[in-house]
Amino acid sequence: MTIHTCLTRVGSGRRLRPALAALALVSVSALTFSSCSSPATSTSASPTGQSASTSATSTASSTTGSCAAGATQLTFWNWSTGYDLVVNEFNKTHPDICVDLENAGAAGDEYTKLADTLKAGSGAPDVATIEYFELPSFEITNSLVDLSTFGIDSVKDKIAPFAWSQVSSGSHVFAMPVDLGPIVLYYNQAEFKAAGVDVPTTWSEFAKAAQTIHAKNSSAAITNFDPETAQLVLAMMQQYGAFPFTYSGGTEIGINFTGAKQMEFAKYWQKLISAKEVTTAAEFSPTQWSNLDGGKNASRLSPAWGPAGMQLNMTKSNGNWRAAQIPQATAGGTATGNWGGSTLAVVAGSQHAKEAAEFVQWVGSSDEAWKILSGDVAGAFPAYLPLLNDSAFQSRTMKISGDSASNKVFAQAAQSLESAQWPPIMTAALTQWTSTFAGVSKGTETMQQAFTNFQDQMVKYAQAQGFTVTSS
Repeated sequence: MTIHTCLTRVGSGRRLRPALAALALVSVSALTFSSCSSPATSTSASPTGQSASTSATSTASSTTGSCAAGATQLTFWNWSTGYDLVVNEFNKTHPDICVDLENAGAAGDEYTKLADTLKAGSGAPDVATIEYFELPSFEITNSLVDLSTFGIDSVKDKIAPFAWSQVSSGSHVFAMPVDLGPIVLYYNQAEFKAAGVDVPTTWSEFAKAAQTIHAKNSSAAITNFDPETAQLVLAMMQQYGAFPFTYSGGTEIGINFTGAKQMEFAKYWQKLISAKEVTTAAEFSPTQWSNLDGGKNASRLSPAWGPAGMQLNMTKSNGNWRAAQIPQATAGGTATGNWGGSTLAVVAGSQHAKEAAEFVQWVGSSDEAWKILSGDVAGAFPAYLPLLNDSAFQSRTMKISGDSASNKVFAQAAQSLESAQWPPIMTAALTQWTSTFAGVSKGTETMQQAFTNFQDQMVKYAQAQGFTVTSS
């Protein structure tokens, strides 16, 4: 596999200097990556709706046993549960192609390994799982096959517009969208009733409800807001209309954590943190589960894959949880943010790109694949519109939410997602985030101070990589 020394992000019309292209690739492999996936030591659900502790560990024998002799061999890197079942089904129904599933590590571990193999020029898979936010880091180095050359546009109408926007640039498509993570307010109706508060529809109402809940029980809070979980904060900034990044290709990146809307967002959450009206426990931690299950947290800012992890880790409050639209900055709005979701990309240099494109298209846009992906084992939340809009899917119930149909609320939220522009520096951003925002959790700095510090850090980093940075 050859990595070009002068690279273009297709559709941007702008060429990258060789040094910039090299640094973009090195930055993925040189840093320890902190992804939105839950820790491997917990049983919580990851952004793809999977249990991180039971990530796919399939070997070639478990996914190639039904392959026909002489079939085209493909290597597929994926860490999520349920994909061995998907691959087995594909191999059985596509006798001319044989997919070998390998677990190259979850999220950041896989990205590091993928970047290393690309840099070395050998060892890369034909297909890799890549989350939305990380795609630009591989696009910018021409490391992904443009799937539009294989007719991937034929399924565009089957995919949620937000998901398609995350994988495409102009007429070029760099990956097949699979799942989504639209955020709603997932609340414990028993705790809300006991506190005498209604489900808030605006952030102003949310703050008043938070004050009431904490005033009635000083150990209770309306929700958990973990400042150190970057993708939670970024998703909530997106929902608030304060998403800090802009990027449309080439060498210019917009980074804005200190604008008026961003600081308004930071001030809002800092006020709740300072008043202890929200907790700041680590996402996916035993403390978070205990707080949710024991009534210390009356709600969760939950992505669509969140309830699956909650019911794996909670027992006391099963049946009490309900989904509602996330509160709005302006009454009557429908904005939401996306936390998580993944794609399947064909890696540049694959000797079987056509067959690999056929595989990823089938996974993301076929009823057969989604019957498995949306099942109890995989539990992915679809970007696939025929399922997302299906009344039977929206009517499904879960143990944690009793007889209520949370999927309907999540599906409605998915329709309101607006595109987020991820820059090709997210590996560094997510790595730096934890240390910069740790002081907010500890009470030694404010969200406003962390935003200001992070702005300075990311601008300097991006400029050092050869990018031009705008901050407004």
